Amino acid sequence: MSTLHTVNKPGQAMALCVRAVVSGDSVLLIEDAVYELLSPASRLNALPDGCAVYVLDIDAKARGVVVSAPFEVINYDRFVSLCIDNEKVLSWF
Repeated sequence: MSTLHTVNKPGQAMALCVRAVVSGDSVLLIEDAVYELLSPASRLNALPDGCAVYVLDIDAKARGVVVSAPFEVINYDRFVSLCIDNEKVLSWF
């Protein structure tokens, strides 16, 4: 049973998300959560293998955050597809 976890800010929301994610889940960073990519000690390093991480393009651009592999930049259409493709969507805020 796959889950899409959307996270909208760094810190506690990201920490709680990381604790709940299992292999096969996906994480989408939106709004201020894209700042997690700037931290060398990012909580993203603690995600299990087999967990895809996506970044909403408009939020990364608005905050001047450059996204590189292994993270995938997506648009709103892909966001909707992820919501449909996963059995559950959990929002962390």
